[in-house]
Amino acid sequence: MMKNQSGKAADNKTFGIRLKELRRERGLTQAQLAEKARVSRSSVANWESGIRFPDIDALKLIATLFNVPTDYLYGLSDYRYRVKIPNYFELDLTLLNDEGLRLISQYYQSLLKKYPSNKKNEDKTLDIS
Repeated sequence: MMKNQSGKAADNKTFGIRLKELRRERGLTQAQLAEKARVSRSSVANWESGIRFPDIDALKLIATLFNVPTDYLYGLSDYRYRVKIPNYFELDLTLLNDEGLRLISQYYQSLLKKYPSNKKNEDKTLDIS
């Protein structure tokens, strides 16, 4: 059983609430999410009602689609977009609206072009809590 830092276990209810919230924020129906996650609409309904958890492949797709860590989906973390850059600083991007997130993304892309690392992509790790 997965637990968060305070010992709280992941539960179906939290997952369902967060999934429904994310889906609605994106303006998706259960059927549209089901299509993107490659599952049936009834599977999405079961997840949202807390009857079941998705399998690992569907979970990865959902986390990628909504750009959130799986720990957030499971209720093991309350941070959607928290980025920790070791030895430098932490950013809690949940404090930004969509426009702020868009601007950070654009700025990051321009930094990558101007200051590329000499490391290979697979060597880079980012601790997303």
